[in-house]
Order: sequence, then C-alpha cells, then structure tokens
Amino acid sequence: MANSYGADAPGSTLRNNGALPNSDTLKADASAVVDEARDVLGTINEEAGSQLSQVADRAKENLSEATLKVKGLAAEQKDLLATQIGGIADAMERVAADLEAQGSSGASYARTIADNASQLSTTVRDNDVDQIIAKTQTFGRQQPAAFLGAAALLGFAASRFLLASSKRREQQLAAADGNSDTPTSTYDVGRL
Repeated sequence: MANSYGADAPGSTLRNNGALPNSDTLKADASAVVDEARDVLGTINEEAGSQLSQVADRAKENLSEATLKVKGLAAEQKDLLATQIGGIADAMERVAADLEAQGSSGASYARTIADNASQLSTTVRDNDVDQIIAKTQTFGRQQPAAFLGAAALLGFAASRFLLASSKRREQQLAAADGNSDTPTSTYDVGRL
C-alpha cells in the first residue's frame, strides 16, 4: 500500500523525493511574485491615470459646452427682463404723472420707483450676464438688507408673473376648446 503522504500522491506538498523546497528557492519565488505584482500595479496605475485624464478632458469639454449654452440662454432672458423692467418703469412713470396731476403725496415715491426701474432696465440691457452677476454680488455685500428686500420683491414678482402666465394659458386653451365654463375677466391677469 502506497503512502498517502508520499511524493507521488496527488495533492502532495512534498517535492524532490519528499524534501521541502529550500529557503533560497522560496525567496526567489517570493521575489518573482513581488516583481510581477509591481509590474501589474504599475500597468494598472498607468491605465487608470490615462482613463482618468480622458474622463477629466471630456468633463471639461462638456462643462464648457454647457456653460456656453447657459450663457446664451441667460443673455436671451436678460434682454427679455430688461424689456419687462422698462415696461414697468414706463407704467410707473404714468402713475407718477397721474398722481402729480392729482396733487398726491405719493407721486414722489412713484417717480423714484420709476427712475430706479428705468436705471435697472438700462443696467441690465447694457451689461453682459457676468457683469450683472458681479454687480449683484457687490451690491449684496455692501447692502445686505436692501439685497434681501430686493430678492424678496423679485421673488414675489416672479411668482405673480408665473401665476398670471398659467391663468392666461388656461384661458387661451379653454377659449380654443370652446369651453364656456371658464370664467373670463376684463382684468388682464398678466399686468402688474
């Protein structure tokens, strides 16, 4: 009967007629494994660095394209905003004139609002988006209370505008469908 721990037995860890490998052989094998691992890690690091660089380049390109698109849209909205603020300034100018004709003490306040709205319209129209942002940041740092008040006022105006726009659209859709259940008003909801 053959020894199950012999050199010829399957799964045996013994080599060279039952002798264990010497320490020099083990050191050489371990050194070879370490060298191979270093080579593999070096290759992985190079590939990862290359791929990371490519991803970063693509991200920069995409960010640049998105920035250009956003600036284009912002410029369009800036011009629309300047026109709307100019319309508000004109309306306030008419209100101030009417109040002055009536001798009302509120005429000076209406005139001040009209003048400020006109200046704001000119500023928005004459500057690009980056300049407007820089001016807004400077104003926010110098006059934080006024900045917060203006932000609240703009938020209120924007919500009124969106509400009026949605109501006007509903009325237009109802009129197009011939639905007479929708109440109509002579009051222009979109006018502030």
